[in-house]
Amino acid sequence: MDGSLMHNNNGDFILGFYGAAVVPNILFAELMAVLHGLQICWENGFRKIICFSDSLQGVSLIRDGVSAHHRFANEIFSIRQFLSRDWEVVVEHTLQEGNACADVSAKMGALADSPLMKITSPPSSLAMPLLADARGVVFIRE
Repeated sequence: MDGSLMHNNNGDFILGFYGAAVVPNILFAELMAVLHGLQICWENGFRKIICFSDSLQGVSLIRDGVSAHHRFANEIFSIRQFLSRDWEVVVEHTLQEGNACADVSAKMGALADSPLMKITSPPSSLAMPLLADARGVVFIRE
């Protein structure tokens, strides 16, 4: 699974999660990160959310919906159910290079031995990426 962080526009860390799970492919991991992120936001009372994903395919499937026969129909349907609740949620695509926090949390997930770890304070490895994301700094991939 991927990871995700919730922070405000100032770069202040609010919540996050990451996890290790066997997933069939990257698209599934991206969809599950969105689903878990929405669930955590809802449970914690956040009602005005911008959800960024670097998976253009995932964002398109979430926005447009899929047939009941799509291999990830259940996950996409669950995400769309969350989106229909009484809150403001925008799902946007972002380039991977513009979302340093997601990159760090995904790497944390790859090293984890638990399927889902919620974090309430940022590890030191996220200090600079939080600031970079808040300032809109884009890193070039190597």
